Amino acid sequence: MNEATDASTEARYLRGDLGFEDALREVTGTDVGRQFFAQILHSLSDRNPAAPPLSDHDAALLDRAGFVDDPAAATTARVDRDIRMQELVRSSLSIAEAADRLGVTAARIRQRLGEGTLWAFPSGRNRLLPPAQFTDTGAVPHLDQVMPLLAKDLHPLTVQALLTRPHPSLTVEGRPVSIVAWLTGSAGTAADIEQVQGVITAAEWESA
Repeated sequence: MNEATDASTEARYLRGDLGFEDALREVTGTDVGRQFFAQILHSLSDRNPAAPPLSDHDAALLDRAGFVDDPAAATTARVDRDIRMQELVRSSLSIAEAADRLGVTAARIRQRLGEGTLWAFPSGRNRLLPPAQFTDTGAVPHLDQVMPLLAKDLHPLTVQALLTRPHPSLTVEGRPVSIVAWLTGSAGTAADIEQVQGVITAAEWESA
């Protein structure tokens, strides 16, 4: 969504021509509803001791951005985080769906999760596998050599961003690409994997 559209959305919302849910849908591109907002309100409530605090990394980013003393900005960051997490939950695969995508049994998916060559996060009583690990017909090539390098305590959104956002040190024809794009286009050589390992190590230092 470009700035002109965002401004138009804000103006229409302030005039009362657009409801909040519709405005948020325009700005984020995420289809949201009352149940979704109820979950956000629950996480934002001061009376909810189970609401997860910002990670040290996220808090440091807010501090550097000057948001610590700005309650509105802090709330915006929290809502944005909740939106991205809900979208990750919505788009992720169950163990059965991942097994179908890879043409293996659910037991094999559980085995790979235990080995660390696939990544899942808990959601209720289930484990969900984010789609960044998969292509339309299978798994991202060579990702099984990379996933064991990731720290086990990383937040799901951190892992998602690490895999899908372009990195300056991974370039194709001079253009930065994500770890997933890099591995998809690589031959899976030791040098290719070492490049990705360098990105992960740098990210871990940054978030430490």
